[in-house]
Amino acid sequence: VLFSAWCFANITGLIISDSFKTAVTIYILIPFLVIPQLILSGIIVKYGELNPAISSPGKVPIYGEVIAARWAYEALAVHQFTQNAYEREFYNYNRAMSRADFMNNFWIRNLQNKLDYNGRNLYNPDNRSRVESNFRLILNELKHEGRRNSQVEPGINFDMVNPDQIDQRFIESAQEYLMRLQVYYVNLYNDANKAKDNIISGYFRNEQARSEFLQRRDLYYNEALSDLVRNSKEATRIIEYNDRLIQVIDPVYREPEGDFIRAHFYSPAKYIFGYRIGTLWMNTIVIWIMTAALYLVLHFRVLKWLLENAEQRIDSIRGRLDKN
Repeated sequence: VLFSAWCFANITGLIISDSFKTAVTIYILIPFLVIPQLILSGIIVKYGELNPAISSPGKVPIYGEVIAARWAYEALAVHQFTQNAYEREFYNYNRAMSRADFMNNFWIRNLQNKLDYNGRNLYNPDNRSRVESNFRLILNELKHEGRRNSQVEPGINFDMVNPDQIDQRFIESAQEYLMRLQVYYVNLYNDANKAKDNIISGYFRNEQARSEFLQRRDLYYNEALSDLVRNSKEATRIIEYNDRLIQVIDPVYREPEGDFIRAHFYSPAKYIFGYRIGTLWMNTIVIWIMTAALYLVLHFRVLKWLLENAEQRIDSIRGRLDKN
């Protein structure tokens, strides 16, 4: 990853050196190239803390997609957390527990509150706007969960439901579905927790195995990195955005919802043409694609041509103005 970022930086430097005539111009330009790589990489300022008009809580914003430092840092952080010698053994169990905990304590509870509110105000004209907004969000979330989770039968085809025709019967069906989901996720959490505990207990039956296990944890588990990729210090765990519920906590355990590479920050993988590719490899590939694009710009001297063309136009306009 570092070698890939180094190659990208070298090609960028060659383009700048080739395109501008004086060293002073290059020195002035360097901060304008480096500072965005730092500010917009997601390290110093979280994407969710930037202006909502240019960012999205569910995915990395567009401007973050063209920042090479973001791809390199995310690849290193995610790979180090998920594939280190300690976490690798428990990652799948921790991911299942994280998923179950979020769904039970935040997602299901949020939807149940909205269903209860709508049930009480279904025919209240004063609260009609909020009821309709709640129904749009509830329907979107239940559709998404129905497609993602095939283990629990919804009992109703949510794709056939019209938000304008939702009634008390729908509310009851949705509440029953949420109850079944709650049971499913409680069992999922308990099973994953039990499996993880069994592995840890196995190490503690033997003094040497116990010592090696604790040493491995001390060597490879990084609490500061865990706080970053799990977003564990964030007070907000779930937010509403565009009639959807967006998970804020534990991004490194959450599967991406976007297609063709786009995903949330610290996503453990990316999807391209339906194939799941780990973040380390996908991000490295993206950096090399960006590097190849810059190489073509350098080879054909595109930036130099654009600058010279712009300079000629400016000189032409200036000449006409002087004549006038």
